[in-house]
Amino acid sequence: MADAVKFRVEPRDPKKNVGTGTRSARKLRAQGLVPAVVYGHKLAVTPIAVARDVVHQMIKTPGHLADLEIGGTTETVMIRDVQWDHLGREVLHLDFARVNLEEVIETEVNIDFRGTPAGVAEGGSLEILVHTLSVNCKAGSIPESIRVEVGHLKVDEGLHVRDLALPADVTVNADADLLLAHVVTRAAEASTAEGAGEGPSQPEVIKPERKEKEKEG
Repeated sequence: MADAVKFRVEPRDPKKNVGTGTRSARKLRAQGLVPAVVYGHKLAVTPIAVARDVVHQMIKTPGHLADLEIGGTTETVMIRDVQWDHLGREVLHLDFARVNLEEVIETEVNIDFRGTPAGVAEGGSLEILVHTLSVNCKAGSIPESIRVEVGHLKVDEGLHVRDLALPADVTVNADADLLLAHVVTRAAEASTAEGAGEGPSQPEVIKPERKEKEKEG
């Protein structure tokens, strides 16, 4: 299961941000900090500042779970929203939702495809269609990844959500018939790629489901 990473962050005075949120945020970013807020559990919204390198480490952490030390207290949180710049390179703002390790939450988990399909020796190629899945589980039991063995797949065979061996108390928010990966002939794969073309890459965005949020520039 994914463990919460521990970081120390700086609290911000909400009174100093009234009417000058954008200016304040720019000053923080110039210092290598990213403005953020912590909300949820019917507690007050807490403005904080997080070091830029810490932000990127949090985003890469499975489950996006963290223990934040804020002014002498520790809060277990999950990243719920990431605001990027227009190029998708720099994080401008973060939203953290307070969580209890025993409460059931929804989060994204990577799929870890393991092995070389038998169909590769038959002239096929593994085509991965889905890289992450939305799951429901306890906040303290987020799997680091969902491991999928593909070694048995032959040409024209695939793996669906219904084929997954999930950890206990983890459910997937997807149709059981959703195709995750399949083995296709290389000619078919090339034809598909040529027809689809390459679109622009998009930055990771973690969509929020929140009821509280501080307006931040």
